[in-house]
Amino acid sequence: MTTLSGMLKGIPIILLVVWVAQIFSPDLDAKAGLMARDLELRLEIVSSGASFVQQLMLPLFLMCCLLFIVQSRAMLTRFMLILAPLLILGVFLLVSYFWSDSPGDTLRRAARQVFLFGAVAGAVVISRSDGRFVSYLQVTSLIVLLVEASFLLLPGISWDPHGNFTGIHSSKNEFGGVAGTFLLMSICILRYYAESPVEKRMAIVAIVGWILLLILSGSKTPIGLVVFLLPFLLIHHKYLRIVSLGVVALWLAILVFIPMALIGVGEAPIDFYRSILPEEALTGRTGIWYHLLFDLKKSWMFGTGYGAYWGVGSVPAALDIKWSYYQLLHTGHSGFVDLCMEIGVIPTALLLVVLGAFIVVTRESTDAISATLLTFALLHNCLETSFLHGMHFVWVIMLIAIFNILCTSSQKIGAGARLRRPASARRKPIGGAASGTA
Repeated sequence: MTTLSGMLKGIPIILLVVWVAQIFSPDLDAKAGLMARDLELRLEIVSSGASFVQQLMLPLFLMCCLLFIVQSRAMLTRFMLILAPLLILGVFLLVSYFWSDSPGDTLRRAARQVFLFGAVAGAVVISRSDGRFVSYLQVTSLIVLLVEASFLLLPGISWDPHGNFTGIHSSKNEFGGVAGTFLLMSICILRYYAESPVEKRMAIVAIVGWILLLILSGSKTPIGLVVFLLPFLLIHHKYLRIVSLGVVALWLAILVFIPMALIGVGEAPIDFYRSILPEEALTGRTGIWYHLLFDLKKSWMFGTGYGAYWGVGSVPAALDIKWSYYQLLHTGHSGFVDLCMEIGVIPTALLLVVLGAFIVVTRESTDAISATLLTFALLHNCLETSFLHGMHFVWVIMLIAIFNILCTSSQKIGAGARLRRPASARRKPIGGAASGTA
């Protein structure tokens, strides 16, 4: 009976992660190397939205989690405590409706984020209630790995025209985010959590599998991030927090402090950035950013409204103008830049400051797996847009890490709901008495 109860408590977190990993909605279109098809996909992204049934799935998932949570007063209290900080962010996103360039899109997309916050918080609270949180993530990793690897048998679907493995996704970048996350997660589990031979073998299988698939994908961003983070992860997970703080400080400097200093001496920030980083750098991303900086002048303080920059309005009829390539994009390939476009420079800076304060204040509650997921998500967001971006896989993983840290912070020392520590914590506690959350 205990085993059955544990399996049921793991369903929400497993279901949520495999859902956002697109297991239930794989891209089954053949990857044809035709520019016309690529343009068609971009036009669909811009002009279409999720169906009514799809939009109902998230509220229904949240409702099912709440039906379980309300049975325990302790779980309900913890759920409300950890959800409160993110609800403040959700309220701001909703309020941006009043100055949005596209109010309907802002309201719909902001409401989805609020439901997402509740759904992730509920899944984390439920999965932590029996001490198997990391075990559920490990099982999820193997499930997704099995599904992704099975698409090796479908070359017309799972490989793009350039010979890169895309798995069940439409592009190598989408797959790379999933593979990089699960690879680092598996390494973290082997390093800090795996105790029994079975757990260690499962972690090794996941590591080998994700390494092979990630190499086949040729997705440079996640490969580079994994290589960069691996030494920090293997030495001690506390160093990952330092990397996270470094990312926050770097983007505060890029978006706020350096531009303010340059404006103070009468220089244009965009000229400075172009002098140190040419448009061809970072596989063309910098060219996109420079174009967005010109647009940012129109509403730099509070942006266009959440979700009201990309994927709204009509596609221009003329596709041969100078910036047509950018008009057919659906992200700026940097979540921090996109945040400035949608919610403005001031709120983005404030959000980064709050995030930095969160990382510092919760240092005694940050366990190894949360530090790993949070750091990878922040770095990934530098070169790809994931932060506050729909139900992007890396964004949901970042939310799981944040809620897991908040959940540990909300627990009293010695509370019975504490999860088991990593194996190494038995010799010496990692990050304090409450940090070994598994």
